[in-house]
Amino acid sequence: MPERLPLFINPERAAARGYEASGVYMLEKMDRLRERLIEPYGKVEVRLKFDKDGRRKSLAGHIVGEMVVECQRCMSALEMPIDHHFQLGLIETEAEIDGLLPGEEPLMISNEDLFLADIIEDELELLLPMVVMHDAGSCELRAMPAFTGAFTGEEIEEIPDEAPEIEDKRPNPFAVLVELKK
Repeated sequence: MPERLPLFINPERAAARGYEASGVYMLEKMDRLRERLIEPYGKVEVRLKFDKDGRRKSLAGHIVGEMVVECQRCMSALEMPIDHHFQLGLIETEAEIDGLLPGEEPLMISNEDLFLADIIEDELELLLPMVVMHDAGSCELRAMPAFTGAFTGEEIEEIPDEAPEIEDKRPNPFAVLVELKK
């Protein structure tokens, strides 16, 4: 099995040969995913296996690694371990979706080669929750200093009773219509 993943691969030929490969992807090179990560971005190890059973083609993958994201509760780094298996059914038309095995997700292919990094990036993005947070009670809360004085009421600035009127100095675009109506 090759220890380096190709950048592009023809899914039809790879499935026909039963192509297997493994390699490492640096997360800093994944533009869409990098927007949701914080440094150090890290890396993931990927194993891929293309397969063909009759007319049905598939891609099985396993991603292992770690992503560093920002906790939305305490705004500190949160290391998210990754150990993700995925199974994609390679289809050429929407009608083939019905022939997918349970647990297989469809991946539409054409006569063009697949950019493997996009597939890995899509899988990693699907793993990220919408709101990333540490488990309850494990956040490193950075509290603001507590107010220790007494509230006297003098801290409130007085608000005037009447707000000043704001004059609109722009010409009315419908003034011409008003004149025509007269």
